[in-house]
Amino acid sequence: MQCALHPEAVATAYCSNCGLALCFNCSETIGGRVLCPSCSRLSRANSVNAPSQVDDSSSPQTNPMPEREKPYIPERGYPYCSPNVSLVLGLIPGVGSICNGDYVKAFLQILIFGSLVSLASSQEVGGFDSIFVILSIIFFFYMPLEAYHIAKKRNLALRGITVISPFERIQFSELWTGGLAISFGTLFLVNQFVPGTLHFVSRGWPLALIGIGIYNLSRYFRS
Repeated sequence: MQCALHPEAVATAYCSNCGLALCFNCSETIGGRVLCPSCSRLSRANSVNAPSQVDDSSSPQTNPMPEREKPYIPERGYPYCSPNVSLVLGLIPGVGSICNGDYVKAFLQILIFGSLVSLASSQEVGGFDSIFVILSIIFFFYMPLEAYHIAKKRNLALRGITVISPFERIQFSELWTGGLAISFGTLFLVNQFVPGTLHFVSRGWPLALIGIGIYNLSRYFRS
C-alpha cells in the first residue's frame, strides 16, 4: 500500500488516530502513538492548551473563566476489522478488503478473480486453460491472506507498533504493471468483437519472448 501523502512511497505505518497510511518520513511517534502530521499538530495543541494544575485552595473562590475550546483527539482511531475476521471474510472475493476499508482494492479483486475464472472456463484459450485455473486458485487464497496481514498491521499501528506485511515486500514496477494490464485488457476486449483473436495470440505467444530478446540485445549492443 502506498503513502496517502506521498503516493510514490510505500506505507510503513498507519496513523493511530485517523488511520491514514503513512510512509517513514510522514509518521511521527508521540506518547507511544504513531500519528500523521495533522494529528500530531492537534496533539501538540492539546498539550500546549492544557491548563496547569496549581493548588489554590487557600485563595478565595471566584467565578472561573471559560476555558478556550480545544481540539479533541479520540483515544482510538478508525475501528478496523480484527485479523481473524478479515481472514474469514477474505474467502469471499473482495469482502475482506471491504472489511478493512479498501473499497477500490475490493473492486479490483472481484474484477481480477472473475476474469481469471471466466478465462479458465473459456474454450478460446486453448491449452492455457489449466494455467488460468492455477492462477484462479492462487488468487483465491491470496485475498484472505492479504486481508489478514493488512488488518493485523493496522491493529498493531493503533498500539504504536509499525510492521511491514509480507505482501508489501513484493514490489512491482508501475510501468510494467500498467503496461501489462492495458495489453491484456485490450486483447480480451478485441476478442469480444473479433472471435478467435485470443486463440490466435495463444498460439503466437513465443513472439513475445522473441521481442523481449531482441529488445535486450539491442540495448546491450548500443551500450
